[in-house]
Amino acid sequence: MKAAADDLAARAPVWAALSQLYLDTESTDAYAETASALAASPYSLAELREILLYEVNPVLHWNLLSAAGEWQGFCQDWLRGQILRGQRWPRWWRRLATQTVVKNDWPAIAPRIEQWRTVHGLGPGTRQASIPTPPFR
Repeated sequence: MKAAADDLAARAPVWAALSQLYLDTESTDAYAETASALAASPYSLAELREILLYEVNPVLHWNLLSAAGEWQGFCQDWLRGQILRGQRWPRWWRRLATQTVVKNDWPAIAPRIEQWRTVHGLGPGTRQASIPTPPFR
């Protein structure tokens, strides 16, 4: 898998989809949209989990800990900047972040990604324009 900074075109929609799991809303409401967007990505399930664990989670886990967290959606320019900045942190440090989404939501989303790929004839590295990807902010 390419480094995040070298793969922005493919990474940005994945970051946007995964960021929905960190909103101060019921995360299960975002499972279908998140799974469909991730299914259309060029990444394997293992790579998607790595992106969640080491790129998105270290930057957004704080929102789940806040009493008044973000609930409308994260600015994608801000998110991209924060994730790219976070890539300079040591890998072990990024893994220390709270992993609530990784532990609770990922096991529910991964099978949905596989189901989307099976139903729509997708696999990692293939994309199909007819699959609607949600308009993330």
